Amino acid sequence: MKASQIGIQVLREMPADADDIAQAWLLRGSYLHQHAAGIYCVAGLLYRVEDKVSRIISEEITRYGGMQVRLPILQSAEIWQKTGRWAVYEHANLMFQSRDRKERLFGLSPTAEEVVCDLGKSLIKSPAQLPLNLFQQNLKFRDELRPRSGLLRSREFIMMDAYSFDIDEEGLDLAYRKMRQAYHAIYKKLGFDYIVVQADSGAIGGSASEEFMAVSEAGEDTLLYTDGYAANVERAVADAPAPEKAEDGEMEIIDTPDSETIKKVADFVGVHPSAVLKTLVFDLVYQDKVEQVVVLIRGDCDVNAVKLGNHFGAIAAQPSDAESVEKIAGCPPGYVGPINMKPGAKVIADRTLEGLTSLVSGCCAPDRHAIRVKPGRDFDMPEIVDVRMANPGEIAPDGKPLQQCRGIEIGHVFKLGTKYSEPLNAGVTDANQQFRHFQMGCYGIGTTRILQTLVDQNNDRENGIKWPVIIAPFHAHLIPVKAENEEMMKAAEDMGEKLEALGCECIVDDRKGSIGSKLKDSDILGMPLRVVFGRDLADGKVEIYNRLTEEKDIVPIADAIEKMSGFVRDEIAAANARRDAVVAEGV
Repeated sequence: MKASQIGIQVLREMPADADDIAQAWLLRGSYLHQHAAGIYCVAGLLYRVEDKVSRIISEEITRYGGMQVRLPILQSAEIWQKTGRWAVYEHANLMFQSRDRKERLFGLSPTAEEVVCDLGKSLIKSPAQLPLNLFQQNLKFRDELRPRSGLLRSREFIMMDAYSFDIDEEGLDLAYRKMRQAYHAIYKKLGFDYIVVQADSGAIGGSASEEFMAVSEAGEDTLLYTDGYAANVERAVADAPAPEKAEDGEMEIIDTPDSETIKKVADFVGVHPSAVLKTLVFDLVYQDKVEQVVVLIRGDCDVNAVKLGNHFGAIAAQPSDAESVEKIAGCPPGYVGPINMKPGAKVIADRTLEGLTSLVSGCCAPDRHAIRVKPGRDFDMPEIVDVRMANPGEIAPDGKPLQQCRGIEIGHVFKLGTKYSEPLNAGVTDANQQFRHFQMGCYGIGTTRILQTLVDQNNDRENGIKWPVIIAPFHAHLIPVKAENEEMMKAAEDMGEKLEALGCECIVDDRKGSIGSKLKDSDILGMPLRVVFGRDLADGKVEIYNRLTEEKDIVPIADAIEKMSGFVRDEIAAANARRDAVVAEGV
């Protein structure tokens, strides 16, 4: 294919409004064009990458038993309301909503659990039809408050979403393992540097969930991990550092002027922050109400709002405003504590308080704190749960210290169980004439998000993209020094035809312009191989540059064809070998 047929317009400078390097290279290389905030046009070169990535995903999901379907993007609010999820997305303002001419309410699909469950209900009439795994690669929509980082946090995107149906938990476990292995096959073939972490199920719900995270400083997620344990910060657990013990004795209330923070209180009393009782008030947001809960935790620790919300089955947990704090505790924030708190408040305590015998605590009065407070003696200990935010350096469940990195979510797997099949009454009658709700799993891969993540992990910051051969828009960029030179152009076109016949996809650069600008464009665009047809052509030779290895050589045309086609074959074989190694492991 000729460059003039593609619509290449490489920018001379890096776009100033890009949030990260991968987004910047995609915009500069004219792979991506912003239409509106969080909404992009995918140009021809990037569409070719997207198509290759999509095919790899579909091939592997199909290999592990998936059947591709297409589900509606415009979905009725009624079915979402039956499962209670309409309120979840409405609360977060994430659902694009629309009404038809009869005033029926619809949403643009961010995901499709309800719709596919309804489809499964129609398709599956007998246990003999199970297991079943349906998947699609389709547009999704999220009305992001702050769309950013190009394709990583956009409002319109393509996602592969798969849904498994089984009759029992044993079948669900097998389906989950198969899909988890399919993900490994996909990401190994694409050459990702990634880790799998325990994750929060969020609005999708379910009993278990894991995220596949591409390691990247551009990632929005914080990951805590060891050799044998990994979780995102929303789910991570660890042993808190040992507290510094304060002096025991009878409780006493003292004046603590201008001491509304943990640090100020600790400094005023002369204790370590671990000997201060932090008392916080949170709003628990449900579908039809908002309730307050008081959380007690050690002063040197932070509350994980996701853990807190999950414990109570709330849509979200968020710090209460000053008015709500005053209503619950009878004092302004900063002085709340279990001492003298108004009766009737819902209270829980974090596990970090277990075994502590002397704490400094707020006593629900401004500029006053209680010292030598003993839990269980001076206030009743409430329910104890884990709501603490884990931190790097702390000891993980496998006994090793946690390390921290950033990551981009490229895939997510969930065990849904009967979360959707029960409210939608979807299931089959078994051999004992007992109706069994479907045991469902849900599996998502961000197809368009993967495109930018591949660039994030395959670029040199100074020059441009380095596309892996397996998904490169073209394998080779053939550049005549002078496009108007018939001999150079014919040599490039002839080589292109021969390489294409050998499976090496080529773009012939027939654009006018200096060779310097074309070489710069070539680095930015990032095709794995580049051939320059210049003065060496008189001797039947061309210059080959390998963008991935940065090797450069001048070789006869016939040798160039053999060398380039061989490199492409070897790279594709290596990618398939990585995939095959995963398959060989078995489920």
